[in-house]
Amino acid sequence: MLRQAATTAFIGFGVALLMITAEFDLSVGSMYGLSAAFTALIIGSSELGLDPLFAVVLILVFAAIFGITQGLIVVKMGLPSLIVTIGTLTLVRGIQRIFLGGTTVAAASEDIGILWWIGGNIQIPTISYQIPGIHDDVNTFSQFPIQILWIFILLGVFHYILNYTRFGAHVRATGDNVQSVDTTGIDPQMIKLGAFALCSMMAAFAGMSYLARFGSVSSGTGNGLALIVIAAVVLGGTKLTGGEGSMVGVVLGAVVLAIANNILTLIGLNISGWNGVIQGGFIIAAIGLDVIFKGFSYDLLKRWYFDPISELVRSPHHFFDEVSEQMTTSEMFGFLAVTIGVTGVLTNLLAFVFSLAGGGGEFRLLLEGGWPETMAQVYLFLAAMAFVGFFALSAANKFFDGTGDSVSTLLTITYGLMAAPLFAIPFVTLGYDIAIVGTSLLTALLLAIPAVVVISRTVYAGITTTHGLPSRKALGSLVIMHLLWLSAMVFVGIGLTSETMIPI
Repeated sequence: MLRQAATTAFIGFGVALLMITAEFDLSVGSMYGLSAAFTALIIGSSELGLDPLFAVVLILVFAAIFGITQGLIVVKMGLPSLIVTIGTLTLVRGIQRIFLGGTTVAAASEDIGILWWIGGNIQIPTISYQIPGIHDDVNTFSQFPIQILWIFILLGVFHYILNYTRFGAHVRATGDNVQSVDTTGIDPQMIKLGAFALCSMMAAFAGMSYLARFGSVSSGTGNGLALIVIAAVVLGGTKLTGGEGSMVGVVLGAVVLAIANNILTLIGLNISGWNGVIQGGFIIAAIGLDVIFKGFSYDLLKRWYFDPISELVRSPHHFFDEVSEQMTTSEMFGFLAVTIGVTGVLTNLLAFVFSLAGGGGEFRLLLEGGWPETMAQVYLFLAAMAFVGFFALSAANKFFDGTGDSVSTLLTITYGLMAAPLFAIPFVTLGYDIAIVGTSLLTALLLAIPAVVVISRTVYAGITTTHGLPSRKALGSLVIMHLLWLSAMVFVGIGLTSETMIPI
């Protein structure tokens, strides 16, 4: 897994340094592939036949010039690095395909030469091992990947650069506040140019290491690598907004992604698209790491969820009349997000308890699967309820000439879903096809009545308070909301049971 993490870590060191200056480089995957292709062509060409050491130096210089060129476009023309590097990503990928002609180019082992030292294997005395319960047979290995050594060598180099050199201090200062850094005698443009150069050089180094390991390169080498690297870097603690980062975190982030990929391979999901799901999930999760590990605390959770819940249980009218005025839209969305999360976790826990108690069969809502599929379906169900409810209340408010605005409507629907975790019980009965009364669907609908009643009561309190509607009009708004919810459910049900869809 360390060897699998090597490429991500190599490129991640340079990407982290650049991201700390608050810039991005999405072209690193293309530079990775192009460098491997150029190296294979240079050392394997009968016309050129350049010395591998000279080829390594030549490719690194080329990468540095390319990185500086990107940096000049960004800092001198004032263009966003994200947009610039999307363009260079496509440009470099095109060059790679032109030179390779859509084929795979191999470099013979006798041509690799010094490249062996950055991607080859060290021969060691054969080691035999057996781990009971994991490896029942005796396993052996007699090679040690040099890439693992380079992970720690480069980790030491970049950790030192970032934390113990003037350049590293200037990198952090540039990303922390680029406006004020000019007054300290630091040239942020030069710092960013240096970071762009190092970033491209590390991508080139990783590409050559890949060639030394596998001995060949294709036109697709490096596709999608940039996002994987960014995910690892941000998982490791580098802020997307710049100013802070960790090289040790880069290695840890790369290892986490390698472990996830290895697990998917072992359970046979490495070709089913789950790699992309896991990596995409890590990227999304990584974006919120600052909030989760720095801003997200028990006090925040208490303010977002527990305090509103206690007030709503005590008196919904008092909450919407007095407490809700202090709520921001961030807190409203935060309450909804936590509500959905609690519902999903509770559904999975109840399903797990039911399975332990002897419940048979596979758990299935609309899709069969484990906890990720369940969480996704719970999220889609409650998010759809919130969206349709918001639309219904907005339309009803205009129809009945209510005084509330869109924020009042958002407030009403987000906090109105406070009882959503009660849906966990009907979700489980439906998922395990438990029919207590009639069919499992009828059973689930009956068990959902308490949650619907509490939601209706809470939303009614919100409508009368925040929209200034009398009881009769508030009930009319409530009826419109339920009719739209019912229409949405019927529409989905018809679609899922039609001949063109897979039956539930």
